[in-house]
Formats: sequence, C-alpha cells, structure tokens
Amino acid sequence: MSLGHYIYLRRKHLGLTQEQLAGKIFVSKSAVAKWETNGGIPDRDNLFRLAEALMVSVSDLHKIIEKQNLEAIDINITAEVIATLESHGYRVIRPDEDI
Repeated sequence: MSLGHYIYLRRKHLGLTQEQLAGKIFVSKSAVAKWETNGGIPDRDNLFRLAEALMVSVSDLHKIIEKQNLEAIDINITAEVIATLESHGYRVIRPDEDI
C-alpha cells in the first residue's frame, strides 16, 4: 500500500475532509491531495503533524514509505539497451534468470 492510499484511508476512517486534515496540520488542501495521489511525500515536520492528526505513529508512516520505496518497479527495456549495457561491462539479470 502506498503512503498516499494510507493517508486517504485513515482520513476517511476519521471522517475528515482533505480541507479539515489540512487545517489540523497547517498545510493547504492541495498538499493533502498531492500526498493522497502519491504526488509527493510530506517533509519531516509535516510528517510528524500528519501522524498526530491521523492518530498513528511516525514510525508507522516511515515503514509504509520504506516499503513503498522497496517495491519492485517494472521496467521494460529493449534488447538494444541490454546489449549496450553488457558491452560496457554491466551484467543484466533477466527476470527468468537465477542470481
């Protein structure tokens, strides 16, 4: 689950609008909307205020951010790009290949 989706679910669970949540943490409604749509993550100070407003720990939010950063991203590259990388000494590990 992304941080944005988590913020959205917690906000809804608490019965808050984006505007109400924004008011609690002293940011604009558009900042909350941006976070909920994964357009960015709150800075350190906002993360602390957000955790308090959502009644969760900062540690919980950090875990979601870390997990989100570790999730695999599907990348589709062409055979030419692979050949170029290998010609420069890189080893390309294909999805069907054991490490």
